[in-house]
Amino acid sequence: MATPALPRWLSNSGGNTGQNPLLTLTLSPSAAGSQNIEEEARPLFDVLLADCCQELEQGHSSWAAHRKEAAWRLRRVELQVEAERACRRRQKVEEIEAKVAALREEQAAALERIDAEFKEQLRLLRRDAIAKELKLEEQWAVQHARLSRGLEQLGSRRRR
Repeated sequence: MATPALPRWLSNSGGNTGQNPLLTLTLSPSAAGSQNIEEEARPLFDVLLADCCQELEQGHSSWAAHRKEAAWRLRRVELQVEAERACRRRQKVEEIEAKVAALREEQAAALERIDAEFKEQLRLLRRDAIAKELKLEEQWAVQHARLSRGLEQLGSRRRR
């Protein structure tokens, strides 16, 4: 099996087997291996940079898609909440209208009862008034008859 190709500064094969790899990794440009390291690391750096850029673009695309989907879901939830609100308002209005209709029916029934009670009272008052009138008429007729008889008796006594 072939071993993966490692940069010279990571592998122990090459001219510096006796040197510690840490010694060749310096920041000074005068180091002998630094130019070789930069040349060997450049393709790896370019690949890593390209991978990072690709991951960044994918992350941005994913984030944009997620944001778009979240906005769409939020709008759907808002519409659903608005529909539920309208439904609950409509139910409440219908409930109140039903109560108002029931109260109007109750009011109409109560007014009919009141009217019936007053009609009955008026009927009884008229009946009582008619009865009193008949009684007074009878009393008047009786008194008239007495007076007429008394006058007749007086008139017949005088004629005699």
